[in-house]
Amino acid sequence: MEQFSLLRRKKLILKFTPLSVALEALAFAALIAGMLAVDRFYPALPETVPTAFAADGSALAWGVKETTLLHAILSLFVYIILTALNFIVRQSCPPDRPLPVLRIVLDAVAAAKTLFLAHQAMLTWCALRLQPAPRWPLYALIAAEAAVCAVTALLIRKTVSEA
Repeated sequence: MEQFSLLRRKKLILKFTPLSVALEALAFAALIAGMLAVDRFYPALPETVPTAFAADGSALAWGVKETTLLHAILSLFVYIILTALNFIVRQSCPPDRPLPVLRIVLDAVAAAKTLFLAHQAMLTWCALRLQPAPRWPLYALIAAEAAVCAVTALLIRKTVSEA
């Protein structure tokens, strides 16, 4: 009896669509924007910087200037992991999976990654300029993520019902 092996299973390659490429490019641009902010403003920071702000903009806590690098480091980590996941999944699709649904999910993850990296770039910019981050981008990010989830659910439902 032949053993079942996932490694010897036939696999399909899910090609990138123009939307997928655009989302990946936007995510990369947001990552670069955060890194450019670090390159531009980090050397001029004082050794002690505010690390938390009150609603009125006054500093609540202080720390070493290296704490301002956390947003850029987190952005890089998220970008590498989610981009690698996108490429790995696209290169090894099992033939028995519904590829249109998988494409929708991968594009939704890429959109969420783009939104997260844009938000992190804005936080990096504010931290390096020693300014409190405004609250409206956080609310806009939450609304955009909710919209991505809703559109993804609708597209999946439509795709499944058509099949």
